[in-house]
Amino acid sequence: MTNRRSTYFIFQALLTIVLLLFFLYRRELVMQWPVRLITLSVVMGALLIFLATAPQAWLQRPLVQGTWFLCDVLLSSITLYWAQQPGSDLYVTYFLVILGTALTENIVHSFLVALVATLLYGYSAASSAQGIPKDPEFWLRLPYLWIFASFTAMLTRDTREKRQAQEDTYKERLFHMERLAALGQISAEVAHRIKAPLTTIRVNAEVLARRHDLPPEMQGELEQIQQEVDHCKSILQKLLDLGRIEEMDRQEMNLGDSIRSALDTLQPQLTRRRIELRTEGLEKTARATGDSILIAEAMVAVLQNAADAMPEGGTLRVVLREAGKAPWWSFRRTSENFYEIVVEDNGAGIEPAHLETIFRPFFTTKTGQGSGLGLSAALRILDKHGGTINASSGGPGRGACFTLFIPKAKT
Repeated sequence: MTNRRSTYFIFQALLTIVLLLFFLYRRELVMQWPVRLITLSVVMGALLIFLATAPQAWLQRPLVQGTWFLCDVLLSSITLYWAQQPGSDLYVTYFLVILGTALTENIVHSFLVALVATLLYGYSAASSAQGIPKDPEFWLRLPYLWIFASFTAMLTRDTREKRQAQEDTYKERLFHMERLAALGQISAEVAHRIKAPLTTIRVNAEVLARRHDLPPEMQGELEQIQQEVDHCKSILQKLLDLGRIEEMDRQEMNLGDSIRSALDTLQPQLTRRRIELRTEGLEKTARATGDSILIAEAMVAVLQNAADAMPEGGTLRVVLREAGKAPWWSFRRTSENFYEIVVEDNGAGIEPAHLETIFRPFFTTKTGQGSGLGLSAALRILDKHGGTINASSGGPGRGACFTLFIPKAKT
């Protein structure tokens, strides 16, 4: 069974246990109406069998879902009626069924179940009182059903919107990953073809710059040509690195070693920029399967981004730990089978609108510097390892946090 089918089945099993236990608790009912107990057991069992065997497409139909919950309300009302105790604690099963409608993420189901529950509960109470019930608790319980239905509807709406937002983010991320993969496949050939002409341009510009008979303004222009050529060659090298991502050398590794290697690479830059480095958990053994060199390169890209966000100094925090389990409604691939590497800075921060676009190839907010390929390459590396990267920020001036998720090595 799928996760959603299993959730439906568990919910129905719990409701079945509650109703049967209540009926069995009233021994006089069992002795007086054994047929009713058998009928209730058969119907509840049939619902369980349906949820366990019905095609997945059926369980996704609103009509089937609504009918299922209405059957639960009807069975709860029948049990109350047979017990002749409309004021008993079994009344809470209505709340259980209404809460269960949140599983279908359909707001209409919550109010429909509340309406049917109100009518059936009122009929049961009126039959027991042989007229209009005079118990004040009865008249208080009716609005409670609608208040709870409204609460469930809001919960359903928020959950559905959150799932939709996460699904949209996941699809957009997948689209950019496909673009990045295509870019990596063609980049190596393009880079090799362009690198040779660029080298020729730079050598000729350097030779011309050594001439003493050139005017000063031309000397400056030749130096600018050399700088721009170097910048282009840097971008080409990153494109070559993108192509190399497709060729992984998979083996068991310790993530702490890759992180320390990346930190050693950037340590002189961090010292020069007066950035305080704080680490946590790097001394622990964190076994993963993949390419340790590529993981180190992904870390360098993320750490470099954090360092660039703190040109006047700051604090850089790097944490290696086991990831917590994601909630059932989440589309994240994180779970207890992953490690997470947290890279947090107190630098310039990120605009909310840029939290996803920063992973797009060639996107950069660094005027005059940066190729816009570092974070996109890091995301591609993590994706090839079965992981991902999440970015968060409190906004401009409030720092940023990048969390890298990498699967644990299978034992």
